[in-house]
Amino acid sequence: MPFRRPTTVPGGPAESGPGLARSTTVAMALFMAVLVAACGNPAPAATPTSTAIATPTPTPIPLPVALSADSSILDGNSLIARIEGTLDSAGHVYVEYWSDGVGRFRSRTVSSDGTRYTVHVVRLRANTEYSYQVFGDNLAGVSSAGPAGSFVTGELPEALKQASFDVVGGTPTHDLTFLEFRQEGFLGFAAFDGEGHIVWYFPGPGEEQPYVMAQKPDGNIVYIAGFEGGTTAKALVEVDPLGEEVDRLVDVCSPFGPIHHEVQILPDGRVMYLSREVLRPGYGDPPKPQEGDTIGIWDQTTGENRIVWNIFDFISPADRTVPDSNRTLPGNPVWGGCERDRTVQDWSHGNSAVMADDGSVLVSLGHLDQVVLIAPDFQSVRWRLGGPGSDFIFPDPRDKFYHQHTATPLANGNILVFDNGNFRPGAEGGPYSRALELSLDMESMTASKVWEFPEQPGIYAQCCSSAQRLENGNTLVLFGNSPGDLCCRFYVIVEVDPDAVVVWEVVHRSPGKRNQHRIYPGDSIWGEVRISDK
Repeated sequence: MPFRRPTTVPGGPAESGPGLARSTTVAMALFMAVLVAACGNPAPAATPTSTAIATPTPTPIPLPVALSADSSILDGNSLIARIEGTLDSAGHVYVEYWSDGVGRFRSRTVSSDGTRYTVHVVRLRANTEYSYQVFGDNLAGVSSAGPAGSFVTGELPEALKQASFDVVGGTPTHDLTFLEFRQEGFLGFAAFDGEGHIVWYFPGPGEEQPYVMAQKPDGNIVYIAGFEGGTTAKALVEVDPLGEEVDRLVDVCSPFGPIHHEVQILPDGRVMYLSREVLRPGYGDPPKPQEGDTIGIWDQTTGENRIVWNIFDFISPADRTVPDSNRTLPGNPVWGGCERDRTVQDWSHGNSAVMADDGSVLVSLGHLDQVVLIAPDFQSVRWRLGGPGSDFIFPDPRDKFYHQHTATPLANGNILVFDNGNFRPGAEGGPYSRALELSLDMESMTASKVWEFPEQPGIYAQCCSSAQRLENGNTLVLFGNSPGDLCCRFYVIVEVDPDAVVVWEVVHRSPGKRNQHRIYPGDSIWGEVRISDK
């Protein structure tokens, strides 16, 4: 019987009968087969359409181009040149400058004032012709060469012209050495390079006597402004390398002064200094007023200035040395009470204060032949070394120091001092001077020499002087006083390695100069760098 298609009656029920049932069965079987196949092998999902995202084009960093350049020597300073001109667009600029036999340098990078720029070029020698070229800078390692030119530096001030820094031999670790330069005709600071040429100077304003300095990371210098005319206390002053005043702490004599001997820039930017207080009625029979040391901290951000430590709270004037502690105040204008009372005894005579990494402060008390370590909170003295009331003994008496300067805590836990040697007993070698490193045993409370320079007694500097440990382990030493008339005194500067071998030596002479208090190593005056030695 032929296969019959199932039919329906329009508008009526489906046809019934055996043929319809068979057709329905076949249809259901086909439907189930398709369903099973679909469940076992699902159709692949449609692939989504992806839209490509274009990588944004980096915004070009503006690169200014210098269009013009003019040079001039700064009024009042023959060793600073001003390079100025125009740019095609606002941005940043630096100058490269060079001279035969001097080397090639690059100035710090400065921002333009609109399309006008000014760059000050420093670390220059007197009476020297320099060539220069201006470069635009996008601060991303790309520069544009601009116009070039030349200038000639001028004469040094007369007092500096008469000074000499004769290099005996060697090369210093640091390119520059700063020093306070105080003598008739020039009261200020100077810096000389490794070959002994003065390359920067700052003359103090008026009769103000700049004394002791510290350099900030930006090149600014904070210094003690001495007494004008020897009668009035001035201030702590900050100046930029051009000599322009940036900040000033005034009225330091009430109740903060006179500030003396030490300025240190702390890691947080505050300024720590040594100052003094006069104790009345004092000590002795009859009592004599005593001048003792204090420590102050100046916060330039807030303007706060306060005394944080006073020696009279921790050490009695009964602890003293003779004759140093009994001396009445000298005539030097940076010493003494502000009222200049010459009956005051210069009891402790602090001459350095250095903060260690843990916040403790090591203070050198020259007239007590002693250094003391002050706790970070300034509320106690952790220990006293040397002199009366010492917490340590010296197994070898020849390791003692006398009338020391620049006591410095070292990273290895030792301390470094410049041992002037005043009144050193003959049994210990008599008067001679040295840089001295001491190891402190906190269990046995003993102090022992681990390094010195020179290793044999020789030169004697009874005043001033300094010793500073450098990052590479070398030590920079100044013998800041020598006997003789003012016309003929000399000051020896040496850098020595850990084996006490001299790697650089300079003899400084300056007619009329009484002494040299300190020197300060540095690598830059105002962010400039040496590109080459040619």
